[in-house]
Order: sequence, then C-alpha cells, then structure tokens
Amino acid sequence: MFAFLKPFEDLLLQILNFFYQYVQNYGTAIILLTVLVRVIMLPLTIKQTKSMRALQKIQPKLKKLQEKHKGDKERLQKEMMKFYAEHKVNPLSGCLPLLLQMPIFIALFRMLIANENLKRAGFLWLKNLDKPDPYLILVGLMVITTYLSQKMITADPQQEKMMLPMTLLMAFIALRLPSGVLIYWVTTNILTMIQQYFTVRLTESSEEGQQQTAEIPTKP
Repeated sequence: MFAFLKPFEDLLLQILNFFYQYVQNYGTAIILLTVLVRVIMLPLTIKQTKSMRALQKIQPKLKKLQEKHKGDKERLQKEMMKFYAEHKVNPLSGCLPLLLQMPIFIALFRMLIANENLKRAGFLWLKNLDKPDPYLILVGLMVITTYLSQKMITADPQQEKMMLPMTLLMAFIALRLPSGVLIYWVTTNILTMIQQYFTVRLTESSEEGQQQTAEIPTKP
C-alpha cells in the first residue's frame, strides 16, 4: 500500500545515518533530521500561519454572515465563498502543510520500524527507540505540544471545539508508537510553535508599519 514511499524511506534513512555519524546517538540524529525537514517546509509554514492569521482577522465578520444566513445552508455556502474571495483568503490553505507532512511521517514511521540499529539504541531515559516510551513522558509532551501548536493557528471556533478530542485520539495512537517516532513528533510541534510565533510577530510588525505609513498625511 505504501510502496510508493520506499524512495522517501531510503532518503530519510540516509540522512538519519549521516547525522548519526557525527553525533553517535540516534535520538539526537532524529531531532536533527526533524530540524532539516522543518527548514525545508519553512515557506509552507509561513504561508499557513499568515493564512490562519488572516482568517482570525475576518472571523467576526464571518460570524455575522453565518448568523445572517443560518437558516439557508445553500445561500450561506455561496456567500461564504464570495466572502473568502473578496478578502483573498483560502480556508483550506492551512491544511496543506499538514497534508504534505503525512507522507514524511508515514515514511519515517516505516523507516524507524524497520531500522535494526534503533534496537537497544538509547536516548535520555529511553533504552529502545523502536519501542513505546515506558514512562509515557513523550506521549504527554506530544499531547501538550500538539494542542498548543494547533491552538496557535486555529481561527474557527468550530475547529477549536474539535481540538481536544482530536488531540486525545492522537494520544491514544501515540501509546503504541515507537519512541523514535514520538521524538520526531514532539520536536516538530515545538519547532512549529517557534516558527508560528516569529511569523506572527513579523506579520504584526509589517502590518503596523503599513498602517503607520497609510496614516502619514500626504503633502498638498
């Protein structure tokens, strides 16, 4: 089913082994591999954050529109599409980085499962990176960082209501995942939050600069 990911798996394995040659620890090598993946995906992350910020800004107007046409779903859909077009916002653009990450996550999972070198490879409190975390520390970190990273970019109140159940579902899945995969997951979440924070700060600074420029009176 996932045979098409084999080249991806081989590439990730080569990169992982490259980092391992220098750090001599597979846990650290996985973190470095994660950093590399996030750097490559940085343009998409910035675009996602800006898109979600744009959605947050228009949310009050969108809520009024939903209230106005709540009795007519067909009319509401048409008006919402028109509304998004007028404000040049794509409500689905925030999903793109996540969709692109899924093949990487699946390929990494398969690569780590098949990697014999991870057996008895320790990292901090972990003795085997190919086994679940016996103390559930990584699971807890995954739940917290997943919830916070999603909360930072969620603009729709309906999506916010789904965040906690979805996070708990992922926690249930994470209970059986190898520790190496969770190291990747937690590191990805932390880097995502850092990227989102600085992207928002830079966007806010840019918007303030544009607003100040617009307020400067022109000479007659």
